Amino acid sequence: MIEDRIYAAKSILVVGAHAFDAEVIAGPLAAAAVLRGTTVTFLHLSMGEQGHPCLIPEHYCAQKEDEAGRAAARLGVAMRNLGLHDAFLPSDDETALKLCDVIRELKPEVVITHWHGSWHKDHRAAAKLTQTGIFFAALPTVARDHAAFTPGLLLFGENWEDDDGFRPEHLVDVSDGFEAWSEAVHEYELARGLSSFPYVDYYSALYRLRGCLRGTRHAQAFAAASHSWNAGSGLFAPPAAGGRR
Repeated sequence: MIEDRIYAAKSILVVGAHAFDAEVIAGPLAAAAVLRGTTVTFLHLSMGEQGHPCLIPEHYCAQKEDEAGRAAARLGVAMRNLGLHDAFLPSDDETALKLCDVIRELKPEVVITHWHGSWHKDHRAAAKLTQTGIFFAALPTVARDHAAFTPGLLLFGENWEDDDGFRPEHLVDVSDGFEAWSEAVHEYELARGLSSFPYVDYYSALYRLRGCLRGTRHAQAFAAASHSWNAGSGLFAPPAAGGRR
């Protein structure tokens, strides 16, 4: 069961386009995983500094970095900021190599990011960057500071802006992490009413809905990478025990 694979992982990496994205696509799961002894890292590609109606981006960037740090502490996860620019996330190879470096350094068995079917260009870029970063990380001929590494599982989290073609293929029990998530997201002004979109109401109801279908109090939905992606990303991994690749 994929839930067992996730919670058996020693390391999980969650890649979000902006600070607050990682929290909603995998925040409750992250908190539940930390309780089980997993090391979880949130990699924010940008701070989402363009999203305040009053503050200039420089000031909102500083505010969101502080909010993200407090949220990470409540969840028990590590936080990194790649320092890219909100609304202008590139999806080129040079940037993907930066993700490659993080993947090789942290060696996460599980990587979670955005679903590619999104109206938000930064979310689409994050999905592409993550997949290309995993591709580069697996290639032993790509010389970087750390040795090649291939994550065993790539998942795409559920985000209200990434609903085009998203299929909830896996429902993961995150009941143990819901309360920590609820406290963590309230560190963000965005969750406390900055936006007209009711983030906390929406995601609290969504996790409860997914929990009803999973048979637990709360759950999060994830889409899986295609079979061909899984086969291709594992080309340079050691052969499975008892089998041939």
